[in-house]
Amino acid sequence: MYVLILAFLLIPSEALRAQIDPSLYDSVLVDEIRFEGNATFSSSALLLKLHTQEAPPGITMSIYKSLGPRFPFAQEPRYFDYQTFQDDIALLRQFYINNGFFASTVNGSYERVGDGDRVAVRFTVEEGSPSLIDSVAYRNLGALPPRVLGEINREALLRPGRRYSADEVHSERTRILDILANNGFPRAVVDTIVVERKLSNNNVIIKMTFRHGRRLYFGAISEDIKGVDELNLARKIVYDRVEFTNGEVYSRQRQNDAETNLNRLGVFSYVAITPTFPEIDNQQDSLVPIILELQPRQRFEIAPGLIVNNQLNGLTTGGEVSFLMRNVFAGAQTLSSRFNLLGRIPNVSRTYIATSQLRFDQPYLFSNRNSGYLAGTYSLVAEEDLAEGSILQLVIGGERYLSTRSSAKLSWTYEISEFSGDANKLLGRGYINIDTTETINYRNSIRSFSLEEDGTDDLFNPSTGYSLKVNLEEAGLLEQLGISPLPQEDAARGIRSTQYVKIEGLTKLFSDLSRNRTTIFGLKLRAGGIVRFGNSKQEDLPVPPNRRYYAGGASSIRGWTARELAANTNAAYFGSNALLEVSAEIRWHLFPTAHNWLDGFWFVGFADAGNLWTEFEYIELAQTAVAIGFGLRYNLFFGPIRIDFGMKAYNPSVDSDRWFWEKNLWSDVVRKGVFQFGIGHAF
Repeated sequence: MYVLILAFLLIPSEALRAQIDPSLYDSVLVDEIRFEGNATFSSSALLLKLHTQEAPPGITMSIYKSLGPRFPFAQEPRYFDYQTFQDDIALLRQFYINNGFFASTVNGSYERVGDGDRVAVRFTVEEGSPSLIDSVAYRNLGALPPRVLGEINREALLRPGRRYSADEVHSERTRILDILANNGFPRAVVDTIVVERKLSNNNVIIKMTFRHGRRLYFGAISEDIKGVDELNLARKIVYDRVEFTNGEVYSRQRQNDAETNLNRLGVFSYVAITPTFPEIDNQQDSLVPIILELQPRQRFEIAPGLIVNNQLNGLTTGGEVSFLMRNVFAGAQTLSSRFNLLGRIPNVSRTYIATSQLRFDQPYLFSNRNSGYLAGTYSLVAEEDLAEGSILQLVIGGERYLSTRSSAKLSWTYEISEFSGDANKLLGRGYINIDTTETINYRNSIRSFSLEEDGTDDLFNPSTGYSLKVNLEEAGLLEQLGISPLPQEDAARGIRSTQYVKIEGLTKLFSDLSRNRTTIFGLKLRAGGIVRFGNSKQEDLPVPPNRRYYAGGASSIRGWTARELAANTNAAYFGSNALLEVSAEIRWHLFPTAHNWLDGFWFVGFADAGNLWTEFEYIELAQTAVAIGFGLRYNLFFGPIRIDFGMKAYNPSVDSDRWFWEKNLWSDVVRKGVFQFGIGHAF
């Protein structure tokens, strides 16, 4: 009898315990999250809106618990919390309302799986019919100048018949305010935004009420020079970059463009253009005085430097000295020179590169959107006691700024390459068809055109965004047409030229996995090919060594040293005509909360894949080499210095045991790894 009473008392207690919804303190992991009924938005898009997240793989959670959140691959466990789950239901509901599904419903449920230490979460959506835009009204804009009103109406984001979206309403508000700010109304505001839903057809009427105030105009421009002005820059140079004058309609965009133009001069370390708006209750004064805050740089700079890399197919060391003179002809022009000497240890006196360069930069050319430069470079190179040579380059180039993030570049290079000694040993036996082993003499006229766009958030340490670059290079076409501006091939004197077209593309993508810039994922794709034509194709003449592709090294496939990797191993050191590279990195900030020198340390894990081929059509994925490794970065003001350790994960140049797991891990993989040094990220 007592046993029955005890059991009766325990049953409600056990049932009550089972009904308690788990919280974070219960350590119940989220096994999976499913969505049902979401026809308009993908499950991956909806998942980004939630705070409830699926648990990461078990091994990454174990690393997190044992070694801490900063250890590579560590991921925090994702526990289920009932209140957060309820908040997510409300978030999804609001998301659907913000996208025009006013009658939608969102429900959620969960069930325990396994031994009860995990839950499966399900969100069920009934979208219903979306509300379309019935009409849009912009109020209090009738007094605007017809041109401004026409610009507002011409490219409206909100149009009748489109599905309602709160984000598009916000974007439209921003667009109109930008138009007003660039047409003399920088203090325009939105008083109200009203969205009325019609019960008759479920559509919405959008009403935006603006208050733009009186029209303003650029006023007098004054200067605030900070620090010591060593440049004595002509004031006309400054005001020509500003591009607006007293009395013109105020434009925020023109003000920003002026700041950009002044920064592009390269003679100021700090530029700010500050408008002084009249008081709102001042109905008489419509002029906006402008203050130019400028901090000139030093006129002369000299900078020594130490260089350590593996450029010469081994440990390479050397030094560099650069000199810079600003405002050369009182027009913000810059004259710079650079000299460096690199040698391969221990044969520094027999394997080296010595380079000197003189460059003149004109920061504006015909307009503020263009710049130009002239440069001359002379290099001496030697390889052991086999051969030595020199390369002289004369370059004229220009750049067109298409936007704040994109540009087009055009250059013409006249190049003289002369080598003595055994040219085949220097340039590649079997890759050069010349009847002498004593000298080789190149004359090439090379044109290059490139397009670049940088959409990253930081030039030296990007965490999000992308960058794109496409380059087209050509040599010999004008010469074949008989309109060569400088002398080229001369068979009697042993002077040769090459005819080729080179096309290359480079893409970089970055993503902040941590959302606080402590875990960054980076991806690089680079592909390029050289196609020879004319005599170069018929006589199998290679392009000059400094124009070929090379694989391996600190910024390439890091399991191989520089000029070590090629599908045809004979071409590795001498370069070839086709390259494919893919690299991925995860960068971890090791001490993000440190407020001392430790803050600069980052740990990197990487994987590289690619190879070098003799021709682009000969590329085979089966010949793709793979490297894996890790490294350290230390951030300085000019970017990171780095050291990487790369290992051959897949070596297509050997006949057997190509994958690393088929070899002795320590003796054949780790001990044969390669240390790589560099300044700046690998990509």
